[in-house]
Amino acid sequence: MNDQDDSARKLSEKKTIAERFLKALRSFRQLPIAAVGAATYFLSGFVPRNKNLWVFGSWFGENFADNPKYLFLYTRVSHPNVRSVWLSHNKGVRDELRARGHPAYCIYGLRGVFYSMRASCVVFSVGVSDVNRYAIKGAKLVELWHGTPLKKLAPIQSGNDAASKPQDSFPQRLLKDVIAQEHSYDIVTSASDESKRAMAPFFHNAKRVVVTGYPRNDILLDAPWLASYDNEWLRRLKQKIDFQFIFLYLPTHRDEGRGKIDLFAPYNFSSEAVDQALTDLDAVLIVKGHHYHQRLEVTSHHTPLQRVHSLSDAELPDPYPLLRNTDVLITDYSSVFFDYLLLDRPIIFAPFDLQEYTTTDRELLYNYDKVTPGPKAKDWPDVIRLLPKVLEDDVWRAERKIVCRRFNKFRDSNNSQRVFEAISRLLEKSEV
Repeated sequence: MNDQDDSARKLSEKKTIAERFLKALRSFRQLPIAAVGAATYFLSGFVPRNKNLWVFGSWFGENFADNPKYLFLYTRVSHPNVRSVWLSHNKGVRDELRARGHPAYCIYGLRGVFYSMRASCVVFSVGVSDVNRYAIKGAKLVELWHGTPLKKLAPIQSGNDAASKPQDSFPQRLLKDVIAQEHSYDIVTSASDESKRAMAPFFHNAKRVVVTGYPRNDILLDAPWLASYDNEWLRRLKQKIDFQFIFLYLPTHRDEGRGKIDLFAPYNFSSEAVDQALTDLDAVLIVKGHHYHQRLEVTSHHTPLQRVHSLSDAELPDPYPLLRNTDVLITDYSSVFFDYLLLDRPIIFAPFDLQEYTTTDRELLYNYDKVTPGPKAKDWPDVIRLLPKVLEDDVWRAERKIVCRRFNKFRDSNNSQRVFEAISRLLEKSEV
């Protein structure tokens, strides 16, 4: 080894030592925060809980969306005796809800901690990271989940960080892992007996997986208590452009949202061809990525896209009001299509990367072709070719009904009511 290589090695070693020292220092600084979290958690187990106080949160406390949103709204409208409180890290969400007359507070603010400590029931869609995980000891935990599983519920290379995140310090990870191990969900909701069987191994510590249907599907089937719901985003779009049909592209996430994905250029997306096809069909294509990803960049080759609109999670955190008005759904491995089956409208499946996805990302629970009742597109030209066909001659109705019956036990707008009743029975039983 020459002197230059030896100097480089010593410099690298010094850099590594410095990095380890800084990491240890950051962990030391987090000790007081972790101590406060631990004290709050164990203290919350001694605070009396109010049967008529429920707290809600969704998607890591960032969005007002998914099943907790609709159960929250249902409870606010139909059961005002229950004080329903929404918790969020997002100030915009809190401000919007307060403007609409709903109680909404910061997850780790004083009121957020107080309501979390006093609530008898805590409702979420991903995990306890949706709410205040440090103040819910002794509350009933209701996991509404976020979709009928098509994919296995853990990635192939398990980097599952539901309990803790890599960037957390050691004290934070330790505390979160302890809390995660102690928690067992009192209720996990599912949409069918088929899904219940698929979810049971993943939620092995859940006390009960119940078949109620998902509250978010109530908006698809025009629940009376949602009659006044205003689809503001769609209304604004119609003021800008005239169209007859809505095509909605909702792909699932890749690699748990780590890194960027391109679902357009590698699959022969041509902005000119797509825009022209949409113009001919008098339609618009709305692109909305999974929560784990930011806005999906649609390849345009510097050509302005008049009829393709890619939306970020901030712009459209909840796609279900738009899904209700969608004429054709385009998706790949997202569980959203199980819900869309309730509308009995055409679906184009776009499993462009099926082999790669199932080999390196997620395995599927079922044979893909047997549970996806619709034509399969190999790329974007194929999607464009299929769109007019499914509009003119929808030949997949019989297959859709078979799959729908298998994965949706209930085909009405009473899912929120069933979930509410299941929670009420749980709380009454706990008082006996």
